[in-house]
Amino acid sequence: MPIDDPQPEVALQITDASKRMLQDKILSSAFAGTLSLIPGVGGAVIELMTELAIQRVDNRVNEMFEHFTNKIGEVGEDKVDREWFRSEEFQTLLFEAFRQLNVTHDHEKIEMLGTALANSGTSGFRDDERKDLFVHFVRDLTRQHLNVLLKLTARPLQSGPQTASLDEETAQRLSWSSRPILKPRGGDNLLALQMLHAYGLVEEEITSSIKEPNTPVRITTESQVRSAWRDLLKNIQHPVVTRSFRLSVLGDEFLKFMGLPKKTTQ
Repeated sequence: MPIDDPQPEVALQITDASKRMLQDKILSSAFAGTLSLIPGVGGAVIELMTELAIQRVDNRVNEMFEHFTNKIGEVGEDKVDREWFRSEEFQTLLFEAFRQLNVTHDHEKIEMLGTALANSGTSGFRDDERKDLFVHFVRDLTRQHLNVLLKLTARPLQSGPQTASLDEETAQRLSWSSRPILKPRGGDNLLALQMLHAYGLVEEEITSSIKEPNTPVRITTESQVRSAWRDLLKNIQHPVVTRSFRLSVLGDEFLKFMGLPKKTTQ
């Protein structure tokens, strides 16, 4: 299969199946049954609905494969496995991507799907068994989730005398160890981070202001008992619990598979 042909035969077959499934669902819905009772007008509206829906899916497919082709060009044809795009595993990824195209109009997600399909054939991800999982994440994550993940990505080390002599591996390790940390006080970001943590895309650390009481090794007098009791009550009456989140290894690899963060052009 030529890499510059963005729609392999299997893609066309699955696209047609997706269109027929969408059309069948519309025609068999209760809404379509109600419309059919309107002489003349109902049939025209149903026809418009199905044709318009199919046209929009067509546009999304074309957009996704445009990003697919662009990513292949960016990576380089010599760095992708052509036979991978004939495999049953790629067909499964492709079918899941088409399913998502039926229910999303988000251009950012469509780009992510096209990029992920292209990256699935590269040496870094071809043998990764989590590709299906990553593509499923696209369906479940909102733009807010993605924005939070991007805030947590590791930043390159600033160039200077201290970093000039570092090799690439050491620089990457230091960059990763100093990646950003978010400490939400509540609200939407906390809910988004909790969901991302449930998916394993971020790590969570919970710390408390409660400290171990500084009591003498031996308490021998009543005043020492009272002092220790006062310190304990003061410590536990108004504890402050802090939740902090940072990107996990899984989250970092998910973002890379999706081509995020995007490279900026100077």
